[in-house]
Amino acid sequence: MRRQLLVITGAVVAVALGAAPAALARAGDRTVSETYTVATALCAKTQSNTLPPRLASQAAAVTAACNTLSNGFPALVTAVDAAESTFLQTASQQKALVAAACARPVSNHPACRAARTTARGTIRAARLTEGAAISLFHAGVESNRTTFWTTIQTLRGSLTSTTSSSS
Repeated sequence: MRRQLLVITGAVVAVALGAAPAALARAGDRTVSETYTVATALCAKTQSNTLPPRLASQAAAVTAACNTLSNGFPALVTAVDAAESTFLQTASQQKALVAAACARPVSNHPACRAARTTARGTIRAARLTEGAAISLFHAGVESNRTTFWTTIQTLRGSLTSTTSSSS
């Protein structure tokens, strides 16, 4: 019984470690096709002229929607990358200032304390700015996704209304 418990625990840990990198993916690390998997699959069907029958006559409009989706993504990635870069640079600078003010042996304790307090506040503000950029990234991704699928649904609906009105 104990051996089975150890085997099960080991399997659970192995699965958890295998899934961890995907769960820890940073905003902007994934490509367009990894972010919009179903949408890019539809876009690939447009390029290979294998669209579903309800969209086949709307290939140009689907291509335009695909281009809009893929062209909006790089700006989102650039913004989140810039925010992360700014955060890392700010944190590095603040840590260097603290290291300079608090060099061993510490000769000026009030200056060291002030440098640490300033560093904490500055790093906290930079982290909040980075968090806001990440939130904007996710909101932009969802907005682009919603716009794309709304366009596709409209194209499907316009085809249905066109065929029903011509009957």
